[in-house]
Parts: sequence; C-alpha cells; structure tokens
Amino acid sequence: MKVTPVSEILGAEVTGIDLSGTLGSETKAALREAFLTYQVLVIRDQTLSPAQQVAFSKIWGDLEIPANIQHTTEESQNVMILSNEIRPDGTAVGVVDGGDFWHSDSSHVAVPSMITILQSVRNPDRGGDTEFCNMYAVYAALPQDLKQKIEGQYGIHHVSKTVNKRVTISPDRPGAKDFYEAQAAARAQVIQPLVLVHPETGRKALYCSPRFTVGIKGMSEEQADPILDELFAYVTDRKRPYHYRHKYRANDLVLWDNRCLCHRAVGGYGLPDIRRMHRTVVGGDRAYADQAAS
Repeated sequence: MKVTPVSEILGAEVTGIDLSGTLGSETKAALREAFLTYQVLVIRDQTLSPAQQVAFSKIWGDLEIPANIQHTTEESQNVMILSNEIRPDGTAVGVVDGGDFWHSDSSHVAVPSMITILQSVRNPDRGGDTEFCNMYAVYAALPQDLKQKIEGQYGIHHVSKTVNKRVTISPDRPGAKDFYEAQAAARAQVIQPLVLVHPETGRKALYCSPRFTVGIKGMSEEQADPILDELFAYVTDRKRPYHYRHKYRANDLVLWDNRCLCHRAVGGYGLPDIRRMHRTVVGGDRAYADQAAS
C-alpha cells in the first residue's frame, strides 16, 4: 500500500490495496493513520459491490441507514444511491441533489456522521467533482476576535432546505419541495458546538456550514447572521487556501472525515450524461453538544 498526498491542504491517494477482501490489522491501522493525517483518502482502482462496500465500511464503525430509504440499493439498505438517473415513470433512481451546498454530513442530528464513503460507479464525461474544505485550517486562520465570539457558542442546525435562506431546492429532483416541507414539519433543530475538538486528534475545527447551520443559540437572527456570514466566507470562497477539488477517476473509492471537513458536490453535468455513486456512512459515536446547554 502506498499513500501519496494529493494537495498541500488535505487528501491523499492510496494505491496498491484491494478492499474487496479481508484486510489485516496492520493495513487497517495504516489506513486509519493516513485518514487522520489527511482527512480524505482517495483509494484507487476499487470495484466494490454494495456488499463489499458495506464490509469495508464496517471496519470504521457502525453504519447508518439513510433517511432516503427508497434510494438505497436492493443489496443493502446501508448503501444509498446518488444519481441523476430518472426512470420512465418520472421517479428518481437515487438522490438527485445530494450534497449540493457546503456541509458536514448529518450535523443536523444529535450524533452526527463520522465518515462518509463514496464508490464511483459511473462518472459523467464532465463535472461531478467533490470539493472539500479543511475546517482545521479554517479555524486556525480565524481572527482572534472572531474566535473569541464563537468559543463556547452553539450553532443551530436543521435538515430542511425550506427553513434555510442560504440554500435553494433543486428543480431537477422530483418531489423535492414536498420532501423538504415534510422534513421541516417533522424534524427538530439541534445544536452543535461552533468549535469542535476532534475526538481522535484533539485538534480544533470550525463546525458549521451554509447547508445546515441556520442560526446561533441565544442570538437573534440580526446578531447571528453577520457572524455566520463571516465564518461561511472561509468555506465558500475557493480563492482561500483551504480547499481541495477531487476529480473522480473510474473506480475511485473516496472516504472523508466529517468531524473536520466541509464538502459539496460541484455538479456541472446533466442528462443524458449520468453520474452514479454508492454511499455508505459510518455513524458517530458521541453527541458533540453539551446537552445541558439545550
């Protein structure tokens, strides 16, 4: 196995390994060390079936069952399909607009996701990249007065796009508006620390995103918005030196650390060109927010 950095800010390419079989303890340990060092691993030349992807994913922890259960594979409910494919009856094969704004996966639940794993099944001729932002680096770069403003503060997170003025609903996803309106009615907001101490590395990372963070606990919208806008500018401005954009090759398997990264699907493709990914998510093992603060 060979590990090679893909950028100066985050990410490493892993070659010379076959994830379809059983991995030894030394290989698992080397992968974990590389993962914590680089935050994103791009493992080349993998053609995993859903069952094999589940088996590999489980070495990192327990897997989540997606809320979009209708968009999982027949082989496993742990494997969600991300795809722009539309059936003849107008229904979507997979989630069409998954990850279209900067976010950390499942920050809108009390125990957020730990690791996300994508197997590239079919890449479009153009577009379909994923961008990542190193939230360790973002936190380190914040002015001291802004760090003081957010220290000990909690962001308010919600899953529904209808309660977030910073995002829009994709017109390409059938039934999306009804889906998000149902989420707004059924799902509660949660709080997460704006500064997260990574439970394995002990490093501080900014923990908020334009997609899911809709306010700051204890602040009015007028008070919170300038702070959030200043924080989000570090994430969304690609001219700042905190980003890596991954262009998928055939059979890439990519995994990333949601505890210290934000990411987004770039898009840039459309039918009849197809992008299809199989996604597994390793669930978190702890709530980050001090529940007494809620």
